[in-house]
Amino acid sequence: MGTFAEDVVGMLEPLVGHMVADTCVRATALSLGKSSGDLVSEDLPTLTQNVRRLLSPVAPRETIDAIVLRIEGDL
Repeated sequence: MGTFAEDVVGMLEPLVGHMVADTCVRATALSLGKSSGDLVSEDLPTLTQNVRRLLSPVAPRETIDAIVLRIEGDL
């Protein structure tokens, strides 16, 4: 098991690719004034908000909802 950020990237990567997964995590960290390595499970609400925001232009809402549910269930 890696850091919270590594776990999230690993979970998102098969669904959206490495670059998008990493961008979601980095955007979350930046929005919280942290580095990716400083993210913790308490940052999950901000992470899921950013996943929804960043994926909304390219994925249907149902797909994004499924991704968010998977993240919340696995973390």
